[in-house]
Amino acid sequence: MNRPSARCHGNRSLSGRPIAVAVAIGLRTTVLPALAAGAALVPAYSLAQPAADVRQYDIDPGPLDAVLARFGAAAGVPIALDPATVMGRHSDGLHGRYTVEQGLRALLHEQPLEAVANAGGGYWLRPLAAASSAPGALPVATISLEQVTVTATTDVGDPDNYRAGTVDLGAMGQRALIDTPYSVEVVTRDLMDNQQSASLVDALKNDASVTPLSNNIGGLSSQIAIRGVGLDLLSGRKIDGLNIFGWSGDLPVEHFEQIQVLKGASGFLYGFAQPGGIVNFISKRPTDAPTRSLQTSITDSGTVLFGADLGDRFGPDDAFGYRVNAVKEGGDSYVKDGGRIARGSASLAVDWRILPTVTAGADVLAIDRRVTGSSSWGIFPNATGSATDFTVASPPQPVAGSQRIFSPFTRYETRARVYGTYVDWDFASGWRASLRYRGSSMQRVYQNGSLFVNAAGDYTEVQYGGTDQFDTDDVQALVTGIARTGPIQHRVSFGASYGRVRTYFSSAANEAVLGAGNLANPGQFDNPHLATPPADTLGSYTTQRAAFLSDTLKIGEHLDVVVGVRRNSIEETVNGYDRTAFTPTAAVVLYPVQGVSIYGSYVEALEQGAVAPLTAANAQEVFAPLKTKQIETGIKVDRSEWFASASIFRIQRGLTYINAQNVFTQNGESRYDGIELLSKTRFTPRWQVIGSVMFLNATNETNAEGLAGKRVDGTPRFQAKLYTEYRLADTGFTLSGGLQYYGARPIDPANTATLPAYTLLDAGVRYEARRNGMRVVVRLNVDNLANKAYWLTSASYLTQGAPRTFKLSATFDF
Repeated sequence: MNRPSARCHGNRSLSGRPIAVAVAIGLRTTVLPALAAGAALVPAYSLAQPAADVRQYDIDPGPLDAVLARFGAAAGVPIALDPATVMGRHSDGLHGRYTVEQGLRALLHEQPLEAVANAGGGYWLRPLAAASSAPGALPVATISLEQVTVTATTDVGDPDNYRAGTVDLGAMGQRALIDTPYSVEVVTRDLMDNQQSASLVDALKNDASVTPLSNNIGGLSSQIAIRGVGLDLLSGRKIDGLNIFGWSGDLPVEHFEQIQVLKGASGFLYGFAQPGGIVNFISKRPTDAPTRSLQTSITDSGTVLFGADLGDRFGPDDAFGYRVNAVKEGGDSYVKDGGRIARGSASLAVDWRILPTVTAGADVLAIDRRVTGSSSWGIFPNATGSATDFTVASPPQPVAGSQRIFSPFTRYETRARVYGTYVDWDFASGWRASLRYRGSSMQRVYQNGSLFVNAAGDYTEVQYGGTDQFDTDDVQALVTGIARTGPIQHRVSFGASYGRVRTYFSSAANEAVLGAGNLANPGQFDNPHLATPPADTLGSYTTQRAAFLSDTLKIGEHLDVVVGVRRNSIEETVNGYDRTAFTPTAAVVLYPVQGVSIYGSYVEALEQGAVAPLTAANAQEVFAPLKTKQIETGIKVDRSEWFASASIFRIQRGLTYINAQNVFTQNGESRYDGIELLSKTRFTPRWQVIGSVMFLNATNETNAEGLAGKRVDGTPRFQAKLYTEYRLADTGFTLSGGLQYYGARPIDPANTATLPAYTLLDAGVRYEARRNGMRVVVRLNVDNLANKAYWLTSASYLTQGAPRTFKLSATFDF
């Protein structure tokens, strides 16, 4: 994303260009006076709000530049600033009725800054030490020497580039992180860029609450568990808060500004879903300042990527905006002897500021991705290595991720189209109505398979051929606003939603046993050239309808009380499933001091009840929705240089299994008790650290023989993550390192076998320079530095972990 040397917050950008100041180089001429002079040259703009008008503001605390941006947008006033002047500064927000001048004075109280009005009614910020007797301008120092271009930069970077102030909470709308009575993590674009994240698993590797289940080279796609529970296959992934079907193929992370992770049950906020959490991808949108960015990268295996990110505003008063992103990647994957990847994606987002209070927008994303020679349905460990043996046994020793074990001709391809539109209307002071739609269609064509392998590495390879298709539609109407009843402020949200998911599969899918081999010496088998018949049979048709209401009562300055309820119905026509249920939520948030919140919350969630499999004695029996109850308490601290959170939770989830009489049943519960700790800290202007840990005790509470007291499969007892970086003074270089520790995990419900713990190490270095208005960043990252071999696991199947990988990239922002 383009990083202009000055930012303008409000209705318009500063002519869409970074502020540049022509200065001469002399013994007594410095950069700072020139920057101050440049700020004084900001073009004039008409004020949307006269300076004497009084308006109600309710702006939450956060980084000073983010708070000023929200103030400028609410007031309709352009505010220009040099990022270096606000670096590392925090604001307590603004609540109450103010004129523009009063609001700016309140926001800048005890800050070493002042706001200066220009002739056209806009404002710019300058350090108090740089003030002169002239209120509207500062002199530009010039002498007759070579002219150079200087931009407002700092060699220590933006201290808040890995932190976000707000989050989208579904039915509750936008909330400040510190105000949310739930555990939420936000991964920013800067962090994804600097770690060269290529998938969801990569992007979330700093969060200890997240366990990778599969990756997008050895498996079908990036799969994760949150708090030990996998994402719901139908509704665990959202784009801008609305549902898509995304588990069978990866969303390209290059097209998203943030990835927001809600941890735990989400029934009131998003409806039916497994209680592990929700991953919400926030799309790149048109920005006030122009975006001009090109990227290229290469890996040590030979994969080459090219990307572009372009955006701008145009038309009267910059009413129209666009954002275009495109990515093309291809070459040898890290799997030797036949592993290849080819993917392309393109997106377009547009918006139209129809009125100062009404904005409409639309977007589309097209994806095509093909992996050859590695992507699989998984590796099943049994005692015989036979393709007919589905009894779990001890797995073989981990195989290096670079070693080929599947036939080179196997392949897995996904093609998707995702599209959406929205209208936002600020119809009264503090009130907004929005109507949003999101649709998607994903098709996967597979000619890949599975291995059935014993502890000695002897295996049988099976290949499958077919096509599946998944279509979704999701629409939501939401109204949010602030009202008062006496001394109590109410932050209200209410609305309704409708969604549907249709799945199709091939009625004539193919299968072939390719042959037998050993992991130490994989076999060379003939290609049976399996056909991939079209997805011509409806597998399921699921619809959800919901209405919801919540109220956050602010009682004084130190107490919030949150109450909400959602009525959700789910119908699946193919299997004759139709259920309706209510999911409430309640929470209390205490603010003992500024920037600290202590909360306790209760959430109920529902997931679609199971249908007994055909192999069970009660085949096709439909069960009631599985109910989950979650209790959580925690604390959050938001300071200018650090953020920290701690939470304790218990999730009680309904349990399904086949008993000794071969009867499928819902009886008992899985209980997840855990503690989460997370911190993002800037110890010095050059050194910052992200650290997190999770302690988890997940057990089956049931009388069923073989399950009672067993650990929930795939759940570790302990995970820890660490990422740190240090920027070397006056060189442009930044050094980084990371560590991820994953505890031992049982691979099946009966705890027949357990995968050992493993630790991954990462290292990186990047160089940043600015030349004549262009920002250049070169990054080198090494993932899995020690080349550790390890297994990922999900539902008793295994996936090879990624090997040591070198990634070199260059980004050009201009």
